[in-house]
Amino acid sequence: MSVINQMLNGLEQRGVQVAAEQVRPVREARAYHKSKIAVLVVLLVVLLAALAVSFKRDASAPPGVVPVVAEVKPTLAKEQPKQLLHQISEPDRKKVTNETHHVTSARAVAELPKVAPHSQVAVQNVPLPATSLSEPVKQVSQAQQADAQFRKAVAFMQQGRTSEAMAGFEAALGLDAGHEAARQALVTMLLEGKKRLEAEQVLQDGLKNKPAHSGFAMLLARLQVERGEPDQAIATLEVTLPYAGQQADYQAFYAALLQRKSRHREAAEHYQIALKAVPDKAVWLMGYGISLQALARPVDAKEAYQRALDAKTLSPELQAFIQQKIKGL
Repeated sequence: MSVINQMLNGLEQRGVQVAAEQVRPVREARAYHKSKIAVLVVLLVVLLAALAVSFKRDASAPPGVVPVVAEVKPTLAKEQPKQLLHQISEPDRKKVTNETHHVTSARAVAELPKVAPHSQVAVQNVPLPATSLSEPVKQVSQAQQADAQFRKAVAFMQQGRTSEAMAGFEAALGLDAGHEAARQALVTMLLEGKKRLEAEQVLQDGLKNKPAHSGFAMLLARLQVERGEPDQAIATLEVTLPYAGQQADYQAFYAALLQRKSRHREAAEHYQIALKAVPDKAVWLMGYGISLQALARPVDAKEAYQRALDAKTLSPELQAFIQQKIKGL
């Protein structure tokens, strides 16, 4: 006999009357409990039937079509979730909820898309995201940097900021030893500052980098002559002589230096090269006549002297000097 029947018998024995609507017979309670179990069984059967239909639909899909992964929601639970659960006791309700959760999880795992073999996978061209790194800085050559330093130095020179200008020219040469404009400007500033030895060094460095630069060679040779070093000047010009070619100024200057060292035959040859380019240069004609006279060629010397006088570009002192030479022939 159940506990409820014992309680009812006890109440009747004590003469307590219980209303029918307040106390249900044990038989009726058992029937109610059976109805709840029946509802649970029906719900599970419906869920299993829904899963079977879904699996058949997915299996009938054409090959290559991947089923969409979605959250599984049984039809009954979607239509009447609250009504059904309220009709089930708390322990049974938790059981149904857990069962539904497990079934749903199993369905979701079963419907995950299967990965096709590598040979069957079509690779899509997906645009890569823009890189977060900034664009590389444009590379600037040393020659371009030297130009920038040169322009800054010129600006300083125009402003009268001599030391900063010289430092700028030196910086430009440090970046590009072949920057001729920077070297010429630096030499000019050094000469203006009476820094001749420093100017000579800058010119020598320029010739080491570019021995064919006749302008640097001639300027360096002049500075060396003024310093009383004609031999150094001749050596300087001889280095660049193969590149001088028919350059008249260079040939005449080299001839004059050779003449000072009494190397008249060589001097006459280089004067002759210069005069082919500029036939009426009076000073060169005078120098050519001097070397010819030293070589005991009076007729050729007199002709050269006369051509120098006919040019009428010499100073009175030089004209008088030539006339004395002609008389001595």
